[in-house]
Amino acid sequence: MKVLVIDEEIPFPMNSGKRLRTLNLLKPLANRHEITFLCRYHENTDKPDVQAMEQCGIRTRVVPHPIRKKVGLKFYSALLANLASKDPYSVTSHYSKQMMEATAQIRTERPYDLIHCEWTPYAVNLKSFLSGPSVVVAHNVESLIWQRYFEVESNLLKKAYIYLQWKKMERFESMAFQMFTQTIAVSDQDRQAIEQWIPRDRVSVVENGVDVSYFQPSSDSSKPFSLVFTGAMDWRPNVDAMFYFLDEIWARVLRDYPQSTLTIVGRNPMTTLRDRVHNMASVNLTGTVDDVRPYLNAAQVYIVPLRVGGGSRLKILEAFAMGMPVVSTSVGAEGLCVAQGQHVLFANDPPDFAEAIGKLFNDQLLRKQLGEEGQRLVHEHYRWESLAGRLEEVWEKTLESKRSE
Repeated sequence: MKVLVIDEEIPFPMNSGKRLRTLNLLKPLANRHEITFLCRYHENTDKPDVQAMEQCGIRTRVVPHPIRKKVGLKFYSALLANLASKDPYSVTSHYSKQMMEATAQIRTERPYDLIHCEWTPYAVNLKSFLSGPSVVVAHNVESLIWQRYFEVESNLLKKAYIYLQWKKMERFESMAFQMFTQTIAVSDQDRQAIEQWIPRDRVSVVENGVDVSYFQPSSDSSKPFSLVFTGAMDWRPNVDAMFYFLDEIWARVLRDYPQSTLTIVGRNPMTTLRDRVHNMASVNLTGTVDDVRPYLNAAQVYIVPLRVGGGSRLKILEAFAMGMPVVSTSVGAEGLCVAQGQHVLFANDPPDFAEAIGKLFNDQLLRKQLGEEGQRLVHEHYRWESLAGRLEEVWEKTLESKRSE
């Protein structure tokens, strides 16, 4: 099968959930199919990243198109200008005439059996190219994220803007999912949300996974009373989670366990978060790291205090694979087949979250039991190898459905 994959960026380095999913699913399929990966070029796209894709057997082509930075006057001016657009900012900011031209050219050079759009907002560039078999990956139901932002935002001006983005994204997703032969959700919850727009037989689920050969438990070298959170710190749901934890939960933990420490691991931390933790001696904000495993090994408890988000959490799967006990909100573990007290401790308000952390600090046996159950779960259900096979089945189903029309 010849597959043209359209995405916003090369999934290297693999320092975000989206990049991890994209490459870990495509890499094994490149052994059996001819995959061409088309994305835009920007200042962070390095030749070694392109070469790494080629070494995975994935033909790669990048198109010059600068990415707007989410800081400064130009960014806020663009947000203001978006008030006049029918589409949300995350869609208009990814519209690319250059990508559309490159897609047309590459399809002329080489016919493809299937077009695979790796991110819903990028569908804005593909409206003219979807007469044949096509799939789109909904890494999240983006409108659900905006709805949750709306629900937790207290600033009335921001709340009004978020409401508009929410409704614009609902409209766009409704249109985008109908454009494609198949939509791929990452969880059953997301599939159910998408079914409000398209029939059930046009939505398939391919869950997120984890590389269990890379993320493995090590000897217990964790520091007592230590917490860790990992995730891209330029993604607003993660930043919101850390502000929520620091503002509402952290003081409760320190009151009972003053020796506690927190390590926040993730790329490109927003300035507001840097400023928030600047004088907090017990909190370490690492920024971009080459390997998150040493930070996971060093911590006693993994926390996921997310209030906003969609899809499912690769971060929890990585913690499970390394045998770590996890405290999470319900939103934080959404989309995963986990049970309270067996795989994870759920806590949806600050007192309960702090209490769950204390429970794990004090109970070595419970930490061990949760870690072992989490590790067993990912080995049975969340290995990338089997999930890549599921994606392949969706591709084949998409081709067959078009042939039978």
